[in-house]
Amino acid sequence: MRTAGALIVSGFLAMGMAALPSAAATKQALTGKVINTAGLASFEATVIGGTADGEEYRIDFNKRPMRWYAYGAPIYPVCWLEGPKVTGPYGSTTAWISVGGGYASSGDGTQTVLTDAWVNTGDDIRKQIKKCANSRG
Repeated sequence: MRTAGALIVSGFLAMGMAALPSAAATKQALTGKVINTAGLASFEATVIGGTADGEEYRIDFNKRPMRWYAYGAPIYPVCWLEGPKVTGPYGSTTAWISVGGGYASSGDGTQTVLTDAWVNTGDDIRKQIKKCANSRG
């Protein structure tokens, strides 16, 4: 009888522990929302060299935008990089967000990016995710 009680308690404890989510399972991917009511264009950033801090990118504003994001559209940041200074509702920033959802790094040293100045991610993107690295092998 005593053994059966111990098994039930052990089974209950084991079941209770298994039901608790791990810290990794509860962490969700960062998302953001476009807050520019006119919409927001994403551009191609190309690696132009390396520095002590990592890769140096050039954002090409002469090309047609890669994609337009409507006001309120969700974006899925992959990493961030330094780019031209842009001013938005939260001030000025040089942080540009490499976006996911099929628009992330193409593997050839380019990133599809949009300015952090017009995306609400809850905080400065540089404090939330890693800096982009050149994806070329």
